[in-house]
Amino acid sequence: MYPFAGLRDAWDELYSAIAVSMRVSYPDTPLELDWEVDSHEGWRHPHLAVSQACGWPLITELHSTVRVLGAFEHRLDDAVSHLYRSVIVARSALVPNALKDRAAINSTDSLSGCISLLAAFDIAPGHWPGEVVLTGSHLASIDAVRTGSADVASIDALSWAYQQRLDPHRLDGLVVVERGPLVPCLPLIVGVDADDAKVAAWRSAIGAAMSAPSLVGVRSLLLIEGFVPLELGDYQSALAPLAGTAALHSDARTLGRTKEP
Repeated sequence: MYPFAGLRDAWDELYSAIAVSMRVSYPDTPLELDWEVDSHEGWRHPHLAVSQACGWPLITELHSTVRVLGAFEHRLDDAVSHLYRSVIVARSALVPNALKDRAAINSTDSLSGCISLLAAFDIAPGHWPGEVVLTGSHLASIDAVRTGSADVASIDALSWAYQQRLDPHRLDGLVVVERGPLVPCLPLIVGVDADDAKVAAWRSAIGAAMSAPSLVGVRSLLLIEGFVPLELGDYQSALAPLAGTAALHSDARTLGRTKEP
């Protein structure tokens, strides 16, 4: 879900170490990540091995077709946790006016980019009153606000932190004006046909990668400090209070879409 150019090699190295461990008991485990498959299609692929999903589609659409392994613990805001708050950004330090401001949304089913924005401003029954611009990615939402195509956007905290490292000039002129609700980081998932032994094996392999000395540099670059095993119910209970914010203003226009998260 974070296929940024400066991070792909690190993700590949981390996954390779996990896959090698998995192949001891499950030799059909793919050795490489597939960067070409669309994430939404990958979550539903009949031969899904493992993937990273978005928390909102997990509880609204995928709950009967996947199993949850857990989530990475990331270092964000000088703290380590498997929970995060999205950053609400604008070009001014003034709090956005939902009645007038144009919101950039990466996807209507995005927990960090849509649901968190609505929840941050306690908008009920869930419709952003102003205009909505669908961008297709968090990076495109950042660009939309910076260039004036939109006035406000909610950005995944990890995407924001990665850009601060990889391309800080992309954030020039943007101000964090609010934070979204505290929610779990992106779930790692496997296909629903994975039995308990296979789920345990994935969790063990991921956990081992979190302490491998050879992966210290990779984990640091990815801002990963650990892994927390979680179940579907953990996401359902954590996100249940946000159910009333799940709708968007129907009058939305679309900017060019990209494949970033």
